[in-house]
Amino acid sequence: MRFIKAYIDGYGKFHDQNFAFEPGFNLFFGPNEAGKTTMMSFLRTIFFGFPGRRDAVDRYEPLAGGIHGGRLELETTDNRKFSISLKPGRTLTGEIIILNGDGSELSGESAKKSLQVLLHGVSENIYKTVFAFSLIELQRLESLENDEINAQIYSAGTGVGDVTLPDILKSVEEEKNKIYKHGGAAQIVPKITKEIERIRSEISDIKKDQERYKSTITEIENLRQEQTRLSHVIDKKRREKEKSSRLKAGRDNVNELNEIEKQTTSLPFVIEEFPSDGARRLDKLEEKLTEKKQELQECKNQINTLNTQIDAIRIDNKVSEAESLITSLIEDRSAEIENIKRKDEIKSNITSLKTDVSNAITDIGTDWDEQRVLTIDVGKETLQNIRVLTESLSNAQVNVEKAENTLIQEKKNKEESAKEFQAFSNKLEKTKPVIQLKFLLIFGIPIVLMLGAFCWMTFKPVSGIMALVLGAMIIAALYYIYKKSSSGTLGESKEQLIDILEARKKSIEEAEKALSNAKDEYQQSLEKWQGWLRDNGFSTDLDRNGIFALAESVRKVKELIRKKEDAEKELQHVKERAHSYLDRVNKVLNLCNLETTSLDNISQSIHKLDDTLKKQKGLKEKKEHLEERVRELEAREKAIQDIINDLENNIQNLIVEGGVKNAEEFRKHSNVVQKREDLLERKNALEIQLARLIGSSSEIEKFKEEVAAESDPMTTDRSIEELENEITQMERKLSGIMQDMGAKKNQISELEKNERLAGLRLEEENLKAQLQEALSEWSVNALCYKLLNKAMTIYERERQPFVLKHAGRYLDKITQGRYVRVIKKAEGNKLVIETPEGLQKSVSALSRGTAEQLYLSMRLAFIKEYANRVGTLPLIVDDILVNFDPQRAATTIKLLNEISRENQIIMFTCHPNTLDLCKKEIKDFKKPIMIDV
Repeated sequence: MRFIKAYIDGYGKFHDQNFAFEPGFNLFFGPNEAGKTTMMSFLRTIFFGFPGRRDAVDRYEPLAGGIHGGRLELETTDNRKFSISLKPGRTLTGEIIILNGDGSELSGESAKKSLQVLLHGVSENIYKTVFAFSLIELQRLESLENDEINAQIYSAGTGVGDVTLPDILKSVEEEKNKIYKHGGAAQIVPKITKEIERIRSEISDIKKDQERYKSTITEIENLRQEQTRLSHVIDKKRREKEKSSRLKAGRDNVNELNEIEKQTTSLPFVIEEFPSDGARRLDKLEEKLTEKKQELQECKNQINTLNTQIDAIRIDNKVSEAESLITSLIEDRSAEIENIKRKDEIKSNITSLKTDVSNAITDIGTDWDEQRVLTIDVGKETLQNIRVLTESLSNAQVNVEKAENTLIQEKKNKEESAKEFQAFSNKLEKTKPVIQLKFLLIFGIPIVLMLGAFCWMTFKPVSGIMALVLGAMIIAALYYIYKKSSSGTLGESKEQLIDILEARKKSIEEAEKALSNAKDEYQQSLEKWQGWLRDNGFSTDLDRNGIFALAESVRKVKELIRKKEDAEKELQHVKERAHSYLDRVNKVLNLCNLETTSLDNISQSIHKLDDTLKKQKGLKEKKEHLEERVRELEAREKAIQDIINDLENNIQNLIVEGGVKNAEEFRKHSNVVQKREDLLERKNALEIQLARLIGSSSEIEKFKEEVAAESDPMTTDRSIEELENEITQMERKLSGIMQDMGAKKNQISELEKNERLAGLRLEEENLKAQLQEALSEWSVNALCYKLLNKAMTIYERERQPFVLKHAGRYLDKITQGRYVRVIKKAEGNKLVIETPEGLQKSVSALSRGTAEQLYLSMRLAFIKEYANRVGTLPLIVDDILVNFDPQRAATTIKLLNEISRENQIIMFTCHPNTLDLCKKEIKDFKKPIMIDV
């Protein structure tokens, strides 16, 4: 199973965030502790619900908003996808909802059961202890030593399910101690024994009054004494038999020892300080001396051969002296050859440029040539002067046109004003006050009459007359006012028209004057422009556009001429450089007594120089190598000669040490010494055999005296059989005595018969039977305990569970072979680790870092075994490398990356050095997933 994506609605400081997981190794990096701790808690909580009130801190209530909880998407090994959601519910643990890949939804108990299937039956305790743990859990050994995990580990190795060997052993011990325990009084056996003693005491009291009983007891005692006497006699006979048997068994060894003593005494005299293993040492030295002499001769032959080869090598010193010059030529060869090749290219380019220049000049005009083009300045200042002159001429021309247009317009205005004045004069002549008087009388008199009649009829006649008189006066006044105003208005209009005509006349005069000035200005600008054209060699017919087009053409031709001149200069430079390089080559060729060359063959000549130099270098290196080899062989020759001298001295010293004059005599003495050593070795072997048969050295000496004092060995051998017969007869007699004792005991039993005595006897026998049964059961339990204890010892060495074997391999990788095995002691259920030398260390003897590495190895091994037997689950860890040294932290990162190929690994850290380690040790390391809250 692997995680795909986590969606957090509200958990601690997380709100509406999501994180994607990749297959394999995932590193979550946060700048602070809070972010990674919160994310770790979310992944540990999503499968089992929120903690209760006791662990309120671990609930991580939402502090940034959102609904408490979130969702986790995961994928099983068979590619089925699920979505696990956790949200607040009716209980403090919340509600878990599972959305299957087919769209179906599970909740409540059905969701929990389905979740157990997804987790392969892993409980919350195992999940948080083994599959998702922080540094705190890693540091606690007891988290791996609870009953549930121990049962899992031991059942993985013994195949007995939930029952472990220590439990069985403890149960057997408890059953054994119920029956009997040393020093105990409440067990079954002490209770039965105490009751038997009570009954026997009561029986003894009953027996005290019986005289016959006493006499029988006396007889039994006499028989017992006779039994003791016979036993002593039998023992004595047996010791005699044993002594004779020892004589028979050790006699040959003693005799052989005596013979060895005689042979040792008869050997020729050799000094005690004679070198041990002298003959072999002498042979070895002589063999080595012969070998070194042969090696010395081979060395001399090789030196002669090499000197012959050295003399045959001839080196041209002139070529060697010119090595730096040749090397310089070779280094410059590519650039110089390329330079020579560019000569034809530049010539072609010059020809092309000349054609372009000629065509461009022809396009300008047939009377143009390069000299004329070069004399003409078409720079920025000239172009600026052209612009100023042409703009001045253009502005003057525009001013003339504007003045002409203004004059025409003023003349038109004057004509229009004259026509308007003439029309007004005609109108003034035709207009008279009579017409207006007619209208005033036609309309005014009826109105006055009507007003008078109205006043006459309405008021008094006088009112009517007054109204008529007043109306007539008003009409007369109106006529007078109109006549006066009409005459004034026409007069004023006429005067205005006359003024306008005068103004138009003045405007025409001004326009004519402005036109004359504009023409004068234009003529001056034109003369200046034509003068500039003449001064600069241009036709005076050129206008603004023509001069700019001509200037552009001249500029282009000058650019082509410049390129042509640059190309010619470059060609000259190429030629000079080529001839300079040719001179250098020919100089070196002359130095080396070789034929000079030309530009066409310069490349072949340089190759020839290169080959010649390489050949000379090769000869020189070969000669130097041969000379070095000669020096090495001469040094080796001297060393071999020194070794030969040392070997000859060693041989002579060995002979002198042996106290002889030559090697042959030395070998004879060495054989004597070897034979003496062989005899002594056999003597030691015989003495060891005697020691095993007889005992201490003093007893051996005594035994030797007995062998020496033995007059007739045959008699001693026959006495063994006689003593055997006597012992048999005495044993038969002893058996008869024991039968008599049995009969007497039966008589005592008859005497002891009475009603109470019989009941006590029966009770005693019952107690004996119970005691026998209890002892039998105790024996069985004791034997089982011993066998199980032995089985546990074998189990610790040969049948450790695969979990511990995997843990040992992982610890071996992390510690780089410092510790190679992990063992779980069945007694006490304690972990120990073992070094390659077999030394075992308990957890308490380990450093903090090594202990954490052991606990990590145990968890990784459990995950490995669980994956093999059931299925995979992601491994989630939080800053577990804090107490590891850099080297073991690096090996741990490599191991985790290796495991991530089978198990998805999610690692949280806030330490930059852990991030750097991952980047360094994991080749295909992906970018870390950042956590920021």
